[in-house]
Amino acid sequence: MLSNVTDGIPSHVRTVIEEVCSMADVTLINAQVRGNERQMRLELTIDNVSGVNHEHCRAVSRMLDERLGTDDFYGRLRAVEVSSPGADVPVTYLWQLKKSIGRTIECKLVDGTSIEGKLISITETELVMTPVKARNRSASPPVSIPFENIQQARVVLSFN
Repeated sequence: MLSNVTDGIPSHVRTVIEEVCSMADVTLINAQVRGNERQMRLELTIDNVSGVNHEHCRAVSRMLDERLGTDDFYGRLRAVEVSSPGADVPVTYLWQLKKSIGRTIECKLVDGTSIEGKLISITETELVMTPVKARNRSASPPVSIPFENIQQARVVLSFN
């Protein structure tokens, strides 16, 4: 899976964003410019295997200010927002699910089917989950799903 860096960000700024994320030990998940020419804001979503905290976001923001403070594009931004992905957002990289072992996830497969269940483990090539049957919510035997068969995966929020 690839990061979603949108158009509208000059290539030299994208390069600096990616370098800064690497220096802060995070992965750029998404970068996009919102608003109009007079009210532009740059929104960055970052993550890492251990999770993102306020210090990660602050480090990325500070390094961007230091590296791009005199850049014309960067100077036109009203704000730069750096945050972690929301819990309900589909993951961009399957390694992001490592933080969700033991939680319920939903995988949409390339064949058009979906599987929902408890995530048991993740290896380099697949994830293992215990599917839940929809009608009576009973568990099935664990299944292994190769990464290449997964089109999209997300954590299922539970309010129990």
